[in-house]
Amino acid sequence: MSPALTDPNLGKTLDGRYRLDHLLALGGMSRIYRSMDKRLHRAVVVKILNDNFSSEHTVRERFESEAVIAANITHPNVVSIRDHNVSDNLVYLVMEYVRGRNLEQVIEERGRFTPRQALSVLEQICHGLSAAHSEGIIHRDMKPANVLLSDTGEVKVTDFGLARAASAHTQSATLVATLSHVSPELVSGAPADSRSDIYALGIMIYQMLTGQAPYTETNAAALMKHHLDSPMPMPSDLVPGLAEDLDELVRWCTEKDPEKRPQDASLLLEEIIQIRSTLNDAQLDLGAEDLGGIEDLTPQTMAQMPTTLQQRLDAMQREREDEREQLWLKRNTAQHEDSYVIDDAPADPDQTTVIAAVDATEVLDLRDAQATLTQPRPTDLAADSGIAATSVYTRGRDLEPAQENDADSEAPLSVRGQKRAQKQAARKWRKEAQVPTHRLRQPRSGTQKFVITVMWILIVALVAGAGWFFGRGPGTVIRIPSLTGMLQSQAVAQMDGQGVPVRVGTTYNDEIAIGRVVDSQPGTGENIMKFQGIDLIVSQGPQLFAVPDFTGKTLDQATKLLDEIGFEDVQEAEAYSESVTKGEIISSSPAAGKKLPRKNIITLTVSKGHAPVPVPAVIGLGKDAAKEKLESMGLKLETGESVHSTTTEKGLVAVQDPAQGTVAYGSTVTVNLSEGPEYVQIPSVLGMGVEEALSALEAAGFSVKTHNVFGGFSQTVRMQSPLHQQAVRGSEISIYAF
Repeated sequence: MSPALTDPNLGKTLDGRYRLDHLLALGGMSRIYRSMDKRLHRAVVVKILNDNFSSEHTVRERFESEAVIAANITHPNVVSIRDHNVSDNLVYLVMEYVRGRNLEQVIEERGRFTPRQALSVLEQICHGLSAAHSEGIIHRDMKPANVLLSDTGEVKVTDFGLARAASAHTQSATLVATLSHVSPELVSGAPADSRSDIYALGIMIYQMLTGQAPYTETNAAALMKHHLDSPMPMPSDLVPGLAEDLDELVRWCTEKDPEKRPQDASLLLEEIIQIRSTLNDAQLDLGAEDLGGIEDLTPQTMAQMPTTLQQRLDAMQREREDEREQLWLKRNTAQHEDSYVIDDAPADPDQTTVIAAVDATEVLDLRDAQATLTQPRPTDLAADSGIAATSVYTRGRDLEPAQENDADSEAPLSVRGQKRAQKQAARKWRKEAQVPTHRLRQPRSGTQKFVITVMWILIVALVAGAGWFFGRGPGTVIRIPSLTGMLQSQAVAQMDGQGVPVRVGTTYNDEIAIGRVVDSQPGTGENIMKFQGIDLIVSQGPQLFAVPDFTGKTLDQATKLLDEIGFEDVQEAEAYSESVTKGEIISSSPAAGKKLPRKNIITLTVSKGHAPVPVPAVIGLGKDAAKEKLESMGLKLETGESVHSTTTEKGLVAVQDPAQGTVAYGSTVTVNLSEGPEYVQIPSVLGMGVEEALSALEAAGFSVKTHNVFGGFSQTVRMQSPLHQQAVRGSEISIYAF
């Protein structure tokens, strides 16, 4: 059975104002009705909290906070909140009624979108969502079912029921979201922020471009695991030929790490505008032969309720006439026994009255009239006078004697009768005094009458023409509505519908998409006459400027050049280069010649010079060989003082500094050439004590080996070897003590 036949609330009027006409949707916590605002005669949507929740204090607070949060978002791309109240234990919320379909229905009906269609819808979604993000409000349940496409081509975000003010509620929020679009951080229990909405938008972009969700499982655990671990599939896998920029957009929005996503909807909006301006028509209209253009997304008009102002006024008038008819029937039912009840109640000023013959003045016999009245009226005539008197009687007024039918009647009048007679005489005199007694001038001729008639016709025509000109014609004063952000075709159609000529001009704009209205002259809220017309300034998108060539320029020179063009967001990076002098520009990103809007980031890579080089080992090489090896690495050789070496032959490199590691390109390495081993005269230590002999020989640069003969009881050196000759410094000298 249809829910509309069984819903107990249908037909109810909340607070004497909102009549519940049609059940639109059933939710877990509420029911949504299409309703009529009887006070303003416009269609609205009423969202009523279910009975099992309306008694719970916490749930009612959440429902009321929805009204407060959503009512603070004022934007053409967000469904507005009109009212909130509690009536007969019903907690309800009144929202703007958007005629059309939601994005989920459109995707189910038509499948995928062309890139141009998807970017157009996504741009309007980001406009509305960025208004919420700028107020610190997070939607938390972004999905196609919460995006409405009206039959006028507008896109509106709705159902901020799960929204939380980031400053007060985010940290305590629990996981209440749609699993097909939930972000990884919400699945893992982390707090939500604007980047959680961006993740859900990434899923929606995939759906619009492919016609299906990226993860099709219905199991909750499987969906959550996908969001946490599975790589996001790319739309071009299902739709070959899609531009790489669209794949990159989906990948960027659905990064598992929130830090790698756009930080809010305004940044995503800039990227969408950039992509739309860089893709060519073939890339934007991929599949347009079957899928159509942007205008094909507009749903058919749903004419089930009054829509235009005239229709609403007609409906209002019909309701009033029905109420008056019921009131008239009620009165006539109570008065059917007496056709002449005098009603002194004031007439309804809005009621249309038909004057019938019985409403005219009648002459009645007073006695017959008294016989027909339910309550006899007092009379100034004597009941037993026998005079057949008549009086003029008008419904709804007191009976007034108009004349005496008996000419012979000479009965004296009462005081009241005398006053009436005086008033009648005064009225008769004033009436007769208006009749002229003689003619002051000759009567007009036929020609004069014709001329006067023609003049009056001209005057009446002029007055009527002026009334039409200033009332309904080109001279009518109208107030300029807000047209900013609307498509050019929509704005022109709206003003043409009001009879206002439109002149279109163009301008570059970094914020508003191509083909949408930037401003109007006169501006919003100003009054003009229709014939004056209006100038629409339409966006051509951002103005594009070519990135210059920075070859041979320093960072300061390149920055100054970009500043002159208008690029203000310049970032710096450094890199080693074997070919570019230190301090000069190696490259730019985007590359030279690429055309970009001024808001784009330009990254300049500055040369740090040649990269550091490793120090080669040259010990044991001759001077020339060492020099050649160092110079092959970009290093210089410097010769220091020669040194004695027992390990390196004379004339070869014995020591180098630095010996290892890396040094800057072009650095100097110092080497010391070997002079061979150093010969030292061996001192004689005969007759010395062992300790004294050890000190003397070690001081001379020799190592000592002591031999104790016969136990070395005297500790006196008696023999040494060698003796009285030279030896290489560091050689071993043997001493014998006994």
